[in-house]
Amino acid sequence: MTLRSTGIDHGELLRGLTLRLPSADRVELSSGFRPATETDWAETYSEGCFVPRGPWRAPGRAECAMLFGTPGPGALPGDWIAVLPVPGRVLEASAALRAVSATGDAAALDALIEGPAGRLALVEALRWANGLTDPARPGILTPFLYGRIPAGNPTMTTGSHGRRVGLHVDSWDDGPLAERAAAANRVSANLGDHDRCLLVVNAPLAVMARALAERDLLDGAADPRFALGRRFMQVFPHYPVTKIVVRPGEAYIAPTDNLLHDGFAEPHGQIDLQFSCRGYFVAPAGGMGSSDVGVAS
Repeated sequence: MTLRSTGIDHGELLRGLTLRLPSADRVELSSGFRPATETDWAETYSEGCFVPRGPWRAPGRAECAMLFGTPGPGALPGDWIAVLPVPGRVLEASAALRAVSATGDAAALDALIEGPAGRLALVEALRWANGLTDPARPGILTPFLYGRIPAGNPTMTTGSHGRRVGLHVDSWDDGPLAERAAAANRVSANLGDHDRCLLVVNAPLAVMARALAERDLLDGAADPRFALGRRFMQVFPHYPVTKIVVRPGEAYIAPTDNLLHDGFAEPHGQIDLQFSCRGYFVAPAGGMGSSDVGVAS
């Protein structure tokens, strides 16, 4: 990959992760990044955070060619993102939790999650998620059900310090840069009644590192946990963030240890109900690839 001064510097997408989605209208692109200190929510963020910069827009034809496609048989977990339907049996098992989440009563929802209704919902979700794993590497890691009240902030994840962390890379296994594309990926199911959004930078960690190295700007920023992503956002502030809509009754599979990401949901007075777990999930069949939007992959 050779960078052009009129390309990535001005918001041109790099070829990166493949998106396998139900339709092209699920995606919007931001105008780049901005420090969280420049937003109305600065006091809720920890130091050094970045969030997407508006306005948002639909991707053009060439951008669709970069984003959409069908993961190949040898694709690593860190090479693709998919949105897929959640089976009816999982939604039925979580119906009691969803009803309480609609009231906005966080304490009542937490109590229900910890009780028999929560255990039933979790077991059914685990059965479904286990069926998505690579048969050669079965098993589910860190499963949990939880609720989150959208506050309207540009991103949603909060760190142990109580402040939001902005666009970030997970480090569940704390693997080095060379191993991140092969790390476990993550399922997150939207069990609530409102759309949620996954915010991602389509360039995975190795692509970001290469872009910085070609500018001789990687020195001191190769650590994939924090430094690499922050350096990329500082150097390429116009690079688009990709927003993917995940509707109620859908889930995404994404390699959150291998890309900058976060979540977003509009405030609606209800609690976002989610199931999340990690594992070595395979790309599902179906959905929309690049050929479905009339572009070459």
